[in-house]
Amino acid sequence: MKALVFHGRGSSPDKINWLTRPFKEAGLEVIAPTISEVDDGLEIGAQVIKDSQDKLVVSGHSMGGTVALLLAAKMPNKVRCAIVVSAPVDRLLQLKYLEEGAEGTPRRAIYEELRRKYPKDDYFIQTSPINYINDDTPPILYIWGTADEIVPRNQLTTIEAKAHRFAKVVVNGMGHTPRSQHLREISSAIKQFLNDQCK
Repeated sequence: MKALVFHGRGSSPDKINWLTRPFKEAGLEVIAPTISEVDDGLEIGAQVIKDSQDKLVVSGHSMGGTVALLLAAKMPNKVRCAIVVSAPVDRLLQLKYLEEGAEGTPRRAIYEELRRKYPKDDYFIQTSPINYINDDTPPILYIWGTADEIVPRNQLTTIEAKAHRFAKVVVNGMGHTPRSQHLREISSAIKQFLNDQCK
């Protein structure tokens, strides 16, 4: 079994060992491409999925989680399940949250960068997994931290209300990117979900 795992914005495959490791430990072959944006992540991911003889597990952190959810929703017959951490699911809703960040904060800086690249709301609507998730979407595990300063709780509640086969893990005190003290809980949740839902 293979897992296609995407990093977040401004990150790289070698910076998400904390996310790829549980899949490797569970015996999966991990494919972790370099992406720069949701668009190329979708393009690269769709090609990997099409080229695979078997259904894949898709996973990702932050923007990479958005890509994973989009692939799961758009290619349900080729994806076993999706496992995401701190992933925006309604990008327009997240954009409004980022806009409210104080000047000079990472939250506000991400908003300004996204708006420079994509001035129109349409782009964020078209790349929001929530607009594609339906009853055919494979099982989803959504992991979120209570101290996440980039992706607010409403992203979790939005997907929880829409996804048919859904599990969540809320990690107390975890920010947008997990720290070492959170990794055991995340790893355990991923392995359990793989065993229960990703056959």
